[in-house]
Amino acid sequence: MKRPILELLLLASFTTAGAMAQINCATGAASRKLVCEFPFATGQFANDTALGTAGSGGVSSAQLLASSIDIGIATQVSQLPLASASAGTVEVYKAGVPETFNNLGPILTDRAQTVGRHRFFLGFTASQFVFTDIDGTSLNKLPFAWAATAYVPGTTTVATNTYTTEDTLLHFKIDQFIAVATYGFTNRFDISAIVPVEYVSLGATTYNSSSYIVNANGTLVFGPYSNTPTFAGGTASGVGDITFNAKYSLWSGEHATVAAAANVRVPTGDDLNYLGSGSLGINPYVVYSYLAKVSPHAKIGYQWNTSTELNPSYVTSPSTGLLTYNGNQNLPGGAQYDVGADWAVAKHLTVAGDLLGSQFLNTSRLIPTTTTITTTTGTITLNTSVTGNSSYTISNLSTGFKVNPFRDLVLAGNVLFQLNNNGLRSRPTPLIGISYKF
Repeated sequence: MKRPILELLLLASFTTAGAMAQINCATGAASRKLVCEFPFATGQFANDTALGTAGSGGVSSAQLLASSIDIGIATQVSQLPLASASAGTVEVYKAGVPETFNNLGPILTDRAQTVGRHRFFLGFTASQFVFTDIDGTSLNKLPFAWAATAYVPGTTTVATNTYTTEDTLLHFKIDQFIAVATYGFTNRFDISAIVPVEYVSLGATTYNSSSYIVNANGTLVFGPYSNTPTFAGGTASGVGDITFNAKYSLWSGEHATVAAAANVRVPTGDDLNYLGSGSLGINPYVVYSYLAKVSPHAKIGYQWNTSTELNPSYVTSPSTGLLTYNGNQNLPGGAQYDVGADWAVAKHLTVAGDLLGSQFLNTSRLIPTTTTITTTTGTITLNTSVTGNSSYTISNLSTGFKVNPFRDLVLAGNVLFQLNNNGLRSRPTPLIGISYKF
């Protein structure tokens, strides 16, 4: 019979069905990771099935359903918007004479100007992401249905099948602290290191759980009966995936500048504790900026990622008809764009606004549905979720301000709003920051 903690398939699956296939959660260091904080009972994957309409034969395995959660989390947590090294006034040389622009620049996107030869920029930001939905379904009510088979002792003869449907309320948030350091080698070229430190908190409560017991002849012998609500949670903290940036100014006119740049994300974060992606990421882009009292800017790029254990693949075995682990797939990526403008309201105050878009190609998604169980006395309808693959774009609006109290010290405040309900959605995300250019 299915144990009440099966609601934690959602929670444990946050991390990776692929990791479960490769990591021993019973002993060793891995058993202390969040991926293994809520391990399944022996035989859970072999005997318990996620009910639905996806996958081979109309049934998706527990691992396959879990992976849709994993990849949604891994994709977006590893590619959250990061504060840029664009704070502060900018000096532009005209015929060898410097002209200062008091526009303090954007907050969550880049501008084409570099920090300047032998200049050093240092910035810190703090923000909190509280997630509310995944693929359009509220994290307050994620439906799942499971089947568990009991056998006659000592045989492979089926005694009963227990079918359970339940809702899971999931709490998931990330406190993110980021340090940005940039050094200008020349007036046209600089490099940056972006180091995130994160605190991850999650918890799952299962409720509205009811079960039906059907014998081998298809007769409902017991149910529906209610299961006791359960809760489990965990936390993790540490350095996330570090990103390195190199930017070169291709062309600079009287007010406009065009630069080419690239971000390289290194998988330094512990992906089994939700602190990283387990994937190398490369993001080349081109950025245009125009300096004036109102300074528009635009950026377009493309995100490539290598494979990660957080995105496992499965194939159907010809002999058993069961889904088996078949290696890891690339973390989804795609085109990215940022369009915005900064308004120098006063000499020491700039208001910034940006529209940020990120495309995710052919990624796993969670789809609410229903499934039916046929018995000799009729059918039982269960609410559940299945997986599907599609591409989507996440659009965010960033709006905030920067204040320059003295010299090259800049203070920032910002709020990030997700405009659509694709992928993993968060509440409006506040950010505060401080930076200085030496």
